[in-house]
Amino acid sequence: MERIGRQEIIDVHCHCFTGSGQTEIVTRGLAGLREAGVILLAVMGLVNPDLDAQEVWQLIPAGFENLGGPLFNEAAELLEFTRQSDSMLFPMLDTRMLHGQSQAAIEQLFRLGFRGIKGLYLPDDANDLSLSSIPATFGISLKQYLKQEWEIFAFAEANELPVLYHMDANRYGDMMRAILDDFPRLRINFPHFGIGRKAFSQILDTYPNAFTDIAYMRPHIQDNPASYADFISHYQTRVCFGTDALLYQPEIVLNYIELVRSLKLPAEVETLLFSGNPRRFLGLSA
Repeated sequence: MERIGRQEIIDVHCHCFTGSGQTEIVTRGLAGLREAGVILLAVMGLVNPDLDAQEVWQLIPAGFENLGGPLFNEAAELLEFTRQSDSMLFPMLDTRMLHGQSQAAIEQLFRLGFRGIKGLYLPDDANDLSLSSIPATFGISLKQYLKQEWEIFAFAEANELPVLYHMDANRYGDMMRAILDDFPRLRINFPHFGIGRKAFSQILDTYPNAFTDIAYMRPHIQDNPASYADFISHYQTRVCFGTDALLYQPEIVLNYIELVRSLKLPAEVETLLFSGNPRRFLGLSA
């Protein structure tokens, strides 16, 4: 891999989608990222207690190649990758497939070593990812679904855990505000610039505990770099470096590092994006 530089870089938004059969590939990729200055990857791992192989894909966006188990039970393997990585991975539990006894399941998994939570807001079939809704998938009401999500937010806030929560400010802005109103001490990252910068900027203007990241935005940033550079500079203490890379895709992380460098941001803004804001979001010491 090309050596990009030695600046400290933290990626707050990666996914597992792999298993022990790819240990050599993952280990080699992490070594290359270390050489590029990456010191930490926050990796989201799924746990699936109920859904079968067909049902599970109703909650996975198209275009992601899964090299792990077909039922996406990634928790144990992600924790093992974390142990092998010499503290380079920051494991976060993806809760989208939990239902029913989710609180007990989450508490048990966090005792094993998870350090943050990933969620998707899927109240209906009109979500931006074209996924099945959680109420339809599990046969529950919207009220039951929201109760479960609020329990997860409460657990994260009480335990000072970061939450990365995919949610579209254009469609669900009122619900986004409700989360932030009810959990003012929760450090929460609504990734992909909250899906829509115009709608999400109102959230950033109002709630100091809200973050965002640049994950999956590379084509859009390349099409309009000046506009995105202005947005990042304006909200310079709130935007994190993130990529949406899968654990076996170090090249995507490298591409995003190059993308950020191409924006020619002021040095202090680039440092905040690469490491300062990720540290604050993840709750790491300076």
